[in-house]
Amino acid sequence: MNAVWRRRIVHDMLFGIEGSGWHPPELSDSVGWRWSGPGHLSVLRVPAPGGAGRGEAQIVLTGAEPIPDVAIFLNGHRLAVAPRRVGAFAVLAFAWDQAVMAGEPRAEFWFHAAKVRHLPAPGQGMRAVGFRLASLTLEAMEEGPPAGEEALALVAGRRFLAEHLPVAPGRAALSFHAEGAARRLEMRLAAARIGATPFALLPLTLRASDAALELRLGPPGLPPLAATLDAAGDLVLPAALGAREMALLARFLAALPAAFAAWMDEAMARAAPDAELLAFWRRALARLARAAGTRLALLLADGPDPFAADPAAPFAWPGA
Repeated sequence: MNAVWRRRIVHDMLFGIEGSGWHPPELSDSVGWRWSGPGHLSVLRVPAPGGAGRGEAQIVLTGAEPIPDVAIFLNGHRLAVAPRRVGAFAVLAFAWDQAVMAGEPRAEFWFHAAKVRHLPAPGQGMRAVGFRLASLTLEAMEEGPPAGEEALALVAGRRFLAEHLPVAPGRAALSFHAEGAARRLEMRLAAARIGATPFALLPLTLRASDAALELRLGPPGLPPLAATLDAAGDLVLPAALGAREMALLARFLAALPAAFAAWMDEAMARAAPDAELLAFWRRALARLARAAGTRLALLLADGPDPFAADPAAPFAWPGA
């Protein structure tokens, strides 16, 4: 009889982490933690099992301190949290379904503290803090180990694409707008690159309405490229692009979530943001990235060979 295999990962906040919105680690009475802060939103990016899963965030309490009000988001999806007290800790239990991790290379957790207070830090004066996270435990709900051969093929494919269809979204500056029932996101990408062509400034506009996403991308002085992601998840790219340019654009759109994540790490340091608004655009960009990956796969399988061109050739912008 085969044993049930479930992957379980424990992230101890005493050790190095990837993310933002956390103070340095502290240790007292053999218990370690990191304070969240100085802003309301803290980000933690971790490897996680694919598919559905469950987890627990362990928060350190002091005496009769009430369980803090903390909302948890995973990849832009707000999770239902069940809090309970276990001795000197608060445990926030949650679960997610397969759709939350679909197409995601890792798990990006947001912890939104409803309250931030100012407390003294040893030798540092006052600092803004939210809650003390000791550890994050994640467990896969699916049976069976990961497929090693499939993972190897994926890594090899990514390396090949990075060499032949290189893209970089650059550093993003974001602004959010409302247009009646629609929402608009303005992204100004500095030092971006599509193929061998660098762009000092590459403005991008995303407009979301009725589950559809409209995109316009273009540097100053050039006609913008327009793309549409419909409610069914199909991405329509400009027909005027050649095979290589279309593949490069698809790869560039798939890289936008990384630019959004880097902007969050920098911009949310002391902010009290609208977490639901940020989560909306985090989900929208993830949908766009998944659709761009699917479009790229179709282009490689059925279209003209985009690798026939010189990888060092400039990006041929239509109308330039």
